[in-house]
Amino acid sequence: MQINTNFIPKTPKTYLVGGTVRDMILGLTPKDYDLVTLEDPRQTAARIAESIKGRVIELGKPGKSVFRIITRGLSLDITPASGASIEEDLGKRDFTVNGMAASLSSGRFIDLFDGVRDLKNKTIRMISPDNLRADPIRLLRAYRLAACLNFSIDRKTCQSIAAESSLISTTAGERVRDELLKLLASSDSHHFVSMMNNTGLLAAIFPELSALKECSQNTYHQYNAFEHTMQAVYYLEKLLHSPESLISSNHFLKDLQPEENCWPLLKYSVLLHDIGKPQKRSVGKDGRAHFYNHESAGAEMTKKINRRLRLSKRQNAYVDFIIRHHLKPLALFTAFQKNRLSQKAISRFFLKCNNLSIDLFTHAIADICGKGITDNASAFIEFADQIGKAYTTSFFPLTNRPQLLNGDDLIREFGLSPSPLFSKILRHVEEERISQTISTRDEALASVKKFINLHNPS
Repeated sequence: MQINTNFIPKTPKTYLVGGTVRDMILGLTPKDYDLVTLEDPRQTAARIAESIKGRVIELGKPGKSVFRIITRGLSLDITPASGASIEEDLGKRDFTVNGMAASLSSGRFIDLFDGVRDLKNKTIRMISPDNLRADPIRLLRAYRLAACLNFSIDRKTCQSIAAESSLISTTAGERVRDELLKLLASSDSHHFVSMMNNTGLLAAIFPELSALKECSQNTYHQYNAFEHTMQAVYYLEKLLHSPESLISSNHFLKDLQPEENCWPLLKYSVLLHDIGKPQKRSVGKDGRAHFYNHESAGAEMTKKINRRLRLSKRQNAYVDFIIRHHLKPLALFTAFQKNRLSQKAISRFFLKCNNLSIDLFTHAIADICGKGITDNASAFIEFADQIGKAYTTSFFPLTNRPQLLNGDDLIREFGLSPSPLFSKILRHVEEERISQTISTRDEALASVKKFINLHNPS
C-alpha cells in the first residue's frame, strides 16, 4: 500500500496517521491531516510551516497541545506520539481502520493490525478491549464510524462495547454530543441506534429511555412506547433521506423539508419526544391509557439531558420547541377530522411555530407512522401536504411583507400606552392578515378597534 505524502515536506520521525490515512485509502479527501511526531512537536510544526508558508496555531491544554498548521487549502494537526515509537502509538488507537500510518521521510506504510483488510471488508474492529476502556468515547465512536462509512461492527467489538457500556457516563458530555450528532447525520442512523440499544450503550447514554420499554400504550398504538420511538426514528430517517418512499411524487410535501443542518437534532428530538410518557401515564374510566401533558414533562426532562450533553443554547431551544409542541400538528389534524379546523387556527400555528412549522409536521408524520396504524398515517400525510402548501404559498410570502401596523400606530391612532396589550393586539392583526381576513391598513385599524372594544371596553 502506497500513501501519497508528497504534499508535506519530508520530515524525520513524523507520520500521517489515523483517520487521515483511512480516508486516503478509501479515496476520500480528509477534512484535515493528522500527524504524530517522535520529535518535538512545536519545532516540527515550525519547520513544516516555514517550508509550506503556513502559520502555526497552538490548541489545547498545556501538555496536551495540538499544533495546527494552516496554509491555503490545507490544515495539518501535529501531536506528539503516544509512546517511544510509532508502533507503540498505533497500538494505543481505537480501531484497526484508524491504526495505520505513513512515514513522511520514507513513505513507508505501517499496518500492524490489518486495517486495510478491515477497510476492504467494511468492518469496524477494535485493536484491544483495553483501548476502549482507556477512552470510553470510543464505545460510541464505533457506531458513528460504522454509520458514516456504512460499515458493520465485528462481533467481538460489540461484545466488548456491551461489557463496558456503563463507562460512557465517565466521558465529557460535549464529546458524547459531538459523536452522537455525527452518527445521527448519517442516512441509516436508525440501524446503529438499534444496535446501541442491543449492547446497552443507548440506555447508558439515555437512561431516561429505559422506562419506555415497560410503558404500554392505548389502542391508537401498535407498539409500547420504546418500540414506537424506534419506529418513529426509522420513519423520520426515511422522510429526510428518501421522502419518495413515504410521500408520492405528486405531493407538494415531497420537496418541502426542514433545513438539512437541523436533521441530526430533529432525529435526536424524535428519539426523546415521548420520554415524559411513563410519569404521565394514567388509566381512564374507559380503561384506556392516557398521557396528558407528557410533551411538557418530556421537554423538561430533555432540558436536563441537554445540559448533561452540553448542547448549545440554539440546539437546546430547537429540541425543546420540537418536543414541547410535537402534538400541535396532531391537534390540528384531529380538529380537521371533526370539521372544526378554522383558518385562524392554522394561522395561529404558523405564527407560533414560524420556520419550525415544517420541522414539526415532519416530526408528526414520523410520529404517526411509528404508531403502526397505516390508514391514519395516510390520512395525516394528505393533511400535512395541505398544510405544507398553505405554509409555502400563503404564510411564508405574507411574513416577508411589512406589517400592516406597528406599536407607533397603536399609540398614534388609539392613544394607547406601551403595555402587554400591545403584543396581543399586534399578534391578533397578524393572525387576521395570515388568515387573509384583512389585507389593508384600514382593515387592520378597524380590526384593532373591534378588538379593543371587546377586550378593554372601558
